[in-house]
Parts: sequence; C-alpha cells; structure tokens
Amino acid sequence: MFIIYQEYILNKGFLYDFRPITMILSGFIGGLETAITAAIISCLYQFIFLGDISFGGILIICAYACLGCFLHHFKSNPFIKKLWLWAFIPGIALTGIVSDTIIDFVAYISFTSLAVVIILGFHFKIQLLLDQRSIYKAIMKSSPLDLIVLNAHGPIYISNHLKSQSHFQQNIERLLPAEELNTLYKDSTTPQHREIPCEDERHISADFFTFQLASNNSACLAIVNDVTERKKELEMLRRAKESFSKAFQLGPLMMSINSRADSRYIDVNQRFLETRGFKHEEVIGKTPPEIGVPESDYNKIVELILTKGSVKNFESSIATQSGPNGTCIISAEEIQIDDQECILFLYYDITEIKRMQTESITQLTERIKLEDELSQNNQLIADIINNMPDAFYVLDNRWRFTFVNKKVEELLLTRANLLNKVFWDINPQARGTLFDIYFHEAKHSDVPITFETPSFLRKKTWYQVAVYPSEIGLSVYYRDISEKKLADEQLLKTQKEMNNILESMTDCFFAINYNWIFTYINRAGEKFFDKSHNELLGKKITEVFNFDDITFIKFQEVMHQKRSVNFEVPYKLFNNQWIEIYAYPTETGLTAYFHDITSRKIAENEISRLDRLNLVGQLAAGIGHEIRNPMTTVRGYLQLLGSKPDYSAQKSTFELMISELDRANSIITEFLSLSQTKQTELELQNLNDILNNLYPLLEADAFTQNKQLCFQLGDLPYLKLNGKEITQLILNLTRNGLEAMQERGCLTVKSYVEYDQAILAIQDEGTGIPPENLKKIGTPFFTTKDKGTGLGLATCYRIAETHNARLDIDTSTSGTTFYLIFPTPVVQKYIID
Repeated sequence: MFIIYQEYILNKGFLYDFRPITMILSGFIGGLETAITAAIISCLYQFIFLGDISFGGILIICAYACLGCFLHHFKSNPFIKKLWLWAFIPGIALTGIVSDTIIDFVAYISFTSLAVVIILGFHFKIQLLLDQRSIYKAIMKSSPLDLIVLNAHGPIYISNHLKSQSHFQQNIERLLPAEELNTLYKDSTTPQHREIPCEDERHISADFFTFQLASNNSACLAIVNDVTERKKELEMLRRAKESFSKAFQLGPLMMSINSRADSRYIDVNQRFLETRGFKHEEVIGKTPPEIGVPESDYNKIVELILTKGSVKNFESSIATQSGPNGTCIISAEEIQIDDQECILFLYYDITEIKRMQTESITQLTERIKLEDELSQNNQLIADIINNMPDAFYVLDNRWRFTFVNKKVEELLLTRANLLNKVFWDINPQARGTLFDIYFHEAKHSDVPITFETPSFLRKKTWYQVAVYPSEIGLSVYYRDISEKKLADEQLLKTQKEMNNILESMTDCFFAINYNWIFTYINRAGEKFFDKSHNELLGKKITEVFNFDDITFIKFQEVMHQKRSVNFEVPYKLFNNQWIEIYAYPTETGLTAYFHDITSRKIAENEISRLDRLNLVGQLAAGIGHEIRNPMTTVRGYLQLLGSKPDYSAQKSTFELMISELDRANSIITEFLSLSQTKQTELELQNLNDILNNLYPLLEADAFTQNKQLCFQLGDLPYLKLNGKEITQLILNLTRNGLEAMQERGCLTVKSYVEYDQAILAIQDEGTGIPPENLKKIGTPFFTTKDKGTGLGLATCYRIAETHNARLDIDTSTSGTTFYLIFPTPVVQKYIID
C-alpha cells in the first residue's frame, strides 16, 4: 500500500508511481489470483482516495498484471532468469533522456522495465540461494550417507545419519585432528583420504573434497564410511594368499604356475627346482617345451584343460637339466591370481615307484611261477615264500585272500581261516585307514604304493607296507620297521636336546654354509647381531657382520683346510669390545662360537699398568734417596761459593745451577710419591671444600695465562679423602687443562652426583688427545711437554687408586674431560648451600 500511495516526480512535473512494478511482481510471484487482487485494490484506492479513475488507467494496470502472469507462466525458463541482464543498459540510457513528452513516456516505460528486471534479478538470486539451502539441508538431514562439512576451524554441519552412528561420533576428533585441518586446503583439486582404527576394532575412513562457499571461503566435504568389513575381507584375502604361498613353496610335491595365455612359467616351488636341477631364473618366463617337456604331452594337457577345465593323473616324462629323465603324474587346475588366468600344475614323481613296480611285477611273476612250480611239486620255492621273515599275502579282485605265508598266520589267523575270506571282514578296523585309501588307490591307478602304518594288533610296532597291483588283484608285503622308527624318534629327541642346549647358551653360536649364508643361530646370537631369527636366516653373514681381515682369513681357513681355529679380535661395532672366536668345520660350511672377553682384556691391561707402576715404585724406592743426598751436598757448596765475593761475577750461574737442582729434586719428590707404600690416611670431608680452597690459586693461574675458569659445584656427600693428595691431583689435572688450551679458553670444573656416584669433572677446550697417545696416558715418564716429567698423571692414577676411585677420560677435537669417579659414599650427609 505504501508503494501504491507514493508518487514521485521523474522530470519536469512528470509524476511516476510504482503500481506497474507492483502489478508485474504480483502476477509473476503470486500468479493470476494475486495479480487480480492487486489490480482491484489499486483501482479502488485510486477511485476512493484520488477520486479519479479512467478506463485507460484500469487497462494499463490490467496490462501490467497480465504481463506479470505471462512471466509467471515462464518462470522456470532460463531466458527469463537472465532477462534483467540485457534490459539493464537500455533502461539506464532511456531514463536519462527527458526532453519532451514522448521521451518522458519512453523513460517511464524504460524505468518501469528496469526496476522490474532488477527486482526480478534479486528475486531469482535469493530464490536460487534458498533452493540451494533447501537442497543442502535435505541432503544433510535425509541422505543415508555419513557427511561432514568442515572448514579450517572444525566441523560446520554433520548429517543426521552420521549423528545417529555412535561409533562415528566417538572418533570424529581422531579422524579430523585440529592440527591437520589446514593441510586439507593446500591442494583443492585433489581429493584426500584418511583411515583410522577405532578402539572397538572397527575401522573408519573419510574422503575429503574441497569446494568454494558463497563467501569465497574454502570448505571441505567429508564422506565417512565404515570400512571394517572391507578390512576384514582384505585381511582374510592376504592370509589366504600367504597360506597358498607357503603351501606352494613348502609343498612336498613339485608345483608350478603357468600363464594360461602363453603357457610361460610364472612361478615354481623349491621342490620343482631341486628335483629337476634348474635354477629359478632358468625356468621363469619360459614355456614347458623350452625346458625339455615333450611338446606332444604338453599339447595333450592343454587340450584337456581347454575342454574339461582340469587334468588329473596324466602320465608324462620329467624334464630335467640333463633332459627327459624319469616319469611323473601331472594334475592341473585353472586358477586366477591377481586378475590373471593361470594354470596350477602338480607333479608327482613316480620314477622310483615305476622302478619298484617293474621290479615288483617281475618278482610277482616269479612268485606266481614259483606257485605254479609248487603245484608241480617244486616245494622248495614255496617254502622260501612261505618262510619269509616278512608278511606277504595276495588278494584277488574281490578282496579275498588267495595266498598267505606263515608270518601272516602269526599276525592274523591260520591259513585255513584266511583263504577265500574277505580282507575287510577279517580286518574291519582297517576301514577308513591308510589300508582302505591306498589299497583302492593302487587298484584304480594300477601304480604300486608304499606307506608306513602302526600295527592294529601289536603296540609300538610299525610296518612298511608295499602294495603291488596286478591283473588278478593285489600283492601286499609287510616289513617290520619298528627299530627304524625308534631310532628316528631317538635321533629327533637328541636333535631337540642339542637344540635346547644351543638355545640356552649365553654366548653367540651360529652356523653358515659355503656361501656364507646363515643356516642356524641361537638366541644369544640374535642379541649379539641385534636382529631377529627371521632377519638372519638366509642372509649372508657379511651383510650383518663387519668382517675384519683376520676373521675373514680364519673362516676361509676353516672351510678350505677343514681344521678348527681359535683367535681373538676387537669388535668396533660394540664399543670396542673384544671377542674370542672358536670356529669348527662342518660338511656344509662351519660353526662359530663368539665369547665376549672384554672384561678379561680390561683386567689384563689394568694388571699391565699396575705392574709398570709397581716397577717404577720399586725403582723410585731404590734410588730416590741415594740421588737426593749428593744433590743436597752439591746445592750447599753452590750456595756457599755463590756467597763469596770472589765468585760474585758467577752468581747468576750459581743461581741457575741451584734452580736446576731444585727442579731435579721436585722430580725425585714426585717419583718417590709413586713408591709410597705407607697407608694413606683418609678423613671424612667434602670435596667441594677442597675445591673452594683451591679456587683463588686456580683463578690466579688462569688469569696469568689469559684464560678463564668456571666453577659449577653441586651438592656432594661427605667422602673419605686425603686432602693433600686430592689437592695435588686437582692441581695436576687443572694445570694440564690450562696448558692444553689457547688464550681466552675456558676451563670448567664440575662436581655432581650421578647414579649414586660422586663425580669431579675437569673439562678443557683444547684440541684433544691423539688416539696414539691416549693408550699411553698414565705411563710414568711419558709426556708431550717440552719440560714435563711424565709423572703428573701417573701420580693422579696412583692417588685415585688409593681412594678406591676411578679416573676416566673423554676426549675429542673440541676438548678433553677428566672424570674422577668416587664409589657410593658410606655416609649420606649432604652439604646444603
């Protein structure tokens, strides 16, 4: 009503109202009923309030209303939705031209059209947004899919179906971690996939698709799926493939897999290679005729597979490296591996059986002849068969006994009770056993079969049964193999006991073949090489063990000269440990036993060092005092002569000689300290107190050398110490550290407790100790200084020993640290600063 009432001056008194716009929009949006209602209200309003209405005015109102209804009819037409884009520019141009009455009218029409088109444009835009919103809500509320819409701050919307899935709700945060949300927008063109396991052994996955919102911000649509069943199916498929692979590789029969398309070998098992003498690379990729299989036999097998889909018990010759050799029975079946049609071949080597069959037929023929001759009074041969130590009987084609020897009578019944009786009636317990299986198989395949079985009547008795088919039935031969079985069991038990002994050993034990490949390794060996049993077996020892020249030469000596060796080598991979190796030759290679002797080597080195110190001490005790006495006399006379006026010109010379005698005396003093046999007196005191007392002296030494001193003292327990000796040790170590550094270097002195041990650490910033000198540290008279005596560190080691402490060294190119490590203190009394 507000729009109908208002009137606006467009130009030069030309009045403009908005009724045309109202009529068009009423008809377009509301349809015919709304347009009629709006037209009636407009006419009544003009007649009642303005008192003026004409037929032309009513006609114009109705025309605009009809135009709106016409547009409503084509509301869904895409051209109508884009109409305002084309009318915008001429509408703007016409409203600016107002020079006369005709142009005013045109401007009026153009302005009306422009306003209607602009409003319709906004209407379509709003309607499109509302429609999109409705579609989006319908999808999020009613879709059976599990959907999430999220941005970089987290989920925006979650579909109702997803909200109803409790196990999804519990894992959304794990599926969409906050720290990874930003990475979803880095590549907006590539969908992303995530998959996580749940606590209830379920698995859920999400596929992410990035899209653009109306606000130009990026958002992401996540489709969530429960993939638990698919995971289980994939796992079952993987296990099935593993089982098939193991059965294929470890099967006792020769097996191969060929491509159905071109008949080329895809894979063969180890039994195939061993029996035929080929290498794996000599077979794979070739066809059976290319490795020696008769082409006629292979063509028959292929023809049977194409017609029947499988082949069973096809007899063919065996193709070996040296050509056709032996006979085998082939069975084949079509299979599918990784979407590829293949043929699985099983080869049963019956070469030996054929040989035995031939021999058996010959023997059986001879025995039948013997029976014929027996019927012709040749009782001798009949007695031989009858008195054989092994059981023998003959069954006809109806399973009736036609001949039995005495051994059979001992095992079953008398000859009179067996002849012409059915085998299954006499031995009903044989039904369903190996007898039932192999008797029928031998009869139907006409192939001799040998098998082992326990006795029905005698406990702990085993028989090897040989079944020979013939035209008249079966000949069955029993041989007692109880002793062999017992020996096999005893051997197996012995091997198991031996294996338990090797596995319980605390030292490494392993066996390698002539190709240096591991064939056995015990648990201690797994720990030594830091690899599992499966990671070592089948690998070369050179791949996991860093061989030095000595070990390599010794192992070759064992293999080629077939004699045992015993030697010691350092093993640098394990902190320079020493190992003692015993190697013994075997038929296939060698066995080796590794024993860690590091502690023994350390003890030997320590004993050697102590022996040297002891020798030096004895030498010092023997000559130290004898040297000092004449030196004292010489020093006294030099002082006396230097004080006389006659020798005043040589006073500086006397002083130099006296100083050199004093220096020699100090060396002898240090030398004598190494031979100290008197028990050191130890008192309970704190190491930090000694360090604090020495601080001014050490600081002065550092200052005079233009170097720095840093003290970092921690809380220490009271220790039993000799203050003078510990002071001497600290002065020796700190002065060595200061002399090892350049100017402006820093010497750090630390004290702390670690692993219940009191530790004094003196660290310099020098260039470190060369490896060739590190082994000589502590040896008396060894020094790298121009004026050094080589007794300072030897004295330090002796003081550490008297305090039951240990002196360790850590050196590198960036400096050296000496650690004085005291044992666990008896009195746990700490100083609290």
